[in-house]
Amino acid sequence: MDSEDTFGIYRRFGFLYSRVLLSKQDELRRLEDDLDAMDRRDANTSDKTRKCLKSRTKDFARPSIDGKQTRKDLLQIVQTKLYEYGQMLLQAQQMVSLNKPADRDHLSVLNFLENGYEENGEPPLRPLMEADSEFIYRKEDLVTLRPGRESAWLDAFVERLLKMIHCKPVQETRLKSNSPHIQYYTKQRVDRLVTFIISAIMLILLVVPTYALYHVTNITASSTTNATCIGILLVATLVFSAVLSLFTKAKRHEILGASAA
Repeated sequence: MDSEDTFGIYRRFGFLYSRVLLSKQDELRRLEDDLDAMDRRDANTSDKTRKCLKSRTKDFARPSIDGKQTRKDLLQIVQTKLYEYGQMLLQAQQMVSLNKPADRDHLSVLNFLENGYEENGEPPLRPLMEADSEFIYRKEDLVTLRPGRESAWLDAFVERLLKMIHCKPVQETRLKSNSPHIQYYTKQRVDRLVTFIISAIMLILLVVPTYALYHVTNITASSTTNATCIGILLVATLVFSAVLSLFTKAKRHEILGASAA
């Protein structure tokens, strides 16, 4: 599974994170109640204990009575629990922020784990036992280590196209597997082809509307020229907005601003 970035799919264990966070949250709630009860008790006991609420030095210097927990001891426990809770909370946030695997990548790993692979003409061999590969069916709990790409679906289209035309992988990727059912394509070459396709589309979006406007205003002068120009601009703007939505991760206000410009 380390042979390709897209195969780095694992569980984030969201249920377990929730259970642990709820448990630690309740521990802190109880400590908070104990600290509040201790403050109220000292405030209503005597002037000496009330002074301990106003002075950290006096409060920490106060000895324990009958082995009872002091405020200093309680705050140390609270500090430890808060740190553990904060670390766990940040870890859970990072896990949630990880990208979900694309359907194509999930299906690739699923087929690999279910059907196995064959090398050197031997029967297919499943890489993991059934219990160990059960995680792949929990799709809602899966995350991918692969960073999100703006044109990931275009990468998938290019790889499918290469497979359809029976493009043979280069030596670099052929060494990863001897199985005829497992194919790898060089990531750098796929990226170059995707960049070329996007550049060609942007060039077409620039040249075609400009030529159409020139043709309308200089060759076919008529009463409907203005309406035709407005229609061309409208269509070009809509196509440009669609390209931004499909090929980038631009937000709505960014698409609106780019279209207006």
